[in-house]
Amino acid sequence: MEEIRKILVPVDFSEVAPVVAKWAKGFAKQMKAKIIVAYVLEDLSTYEGIYVDIKTLTELENTLLEGAKKSMEDFIKENFSDYTEVETVIEKGDVVETLIRIAQDQGVDLIVMGTHGRKGLDKILFGSVAEGVVKNSPIPVVTINPYRAGLIKAEED
Repeated sequence: MEEIRKILVPVDFSEVAPVVAKWAKGFAKQMKAKIIVAYVLEDLSTYEGIYVDIKTLTELENTLLEGAKKSMEDFIKENFSDYTEVETVIEKGDVVETLIRIAQDQGVDLIVMGTHGRKGLDKILFGSVAEGVVKNSPIPVVTINPYRAGLIKAEED
C-alpha cells in the first residue's frame, strides 16, 4: 500500500460535511497526512441559454463565491480547529471534473467524501457527485454514508 500524505475532502456545507470531516481527520491523524478541503461551485455559465443575462449570472456567481469563502472559513473553524495540517481550495466548474483535477494537481493520495450531500433540487440538477468521482477518479476514494452508519437520521421522503 502506498503512503498517504495528502487527503482531499470535498465539502458542500450540508449536514453531512461535518461527519465526513470527522472521518477524514481521523484518517489524517493516523497517517500524519495533510488535509485539503475543497468546495466547487457549479459553473453557472451552463445556464446561459435559459433567458438569463450573463451579467445576472456573473453577479450571482460572485455572490455565491463570497458566500462559499465565508462558509469555508466557518467550516474549518468548527471542524478542523484541532488539526493544523489543513488547506482549503474553492473553485468553480463541473464539480466532478474539478474535484478530480484538484486532487491530481495537489498530489492527493486519497479522497474521502460523503455519499450523500445536498438534497432535493440540487441532487436532481447535479446528480451524484460521489458516484461521478468514484467512477472517474484515478485516485482511491473512500465514501462515507452517514445515514447507513446511523450517524445522521435519515429524512422521511
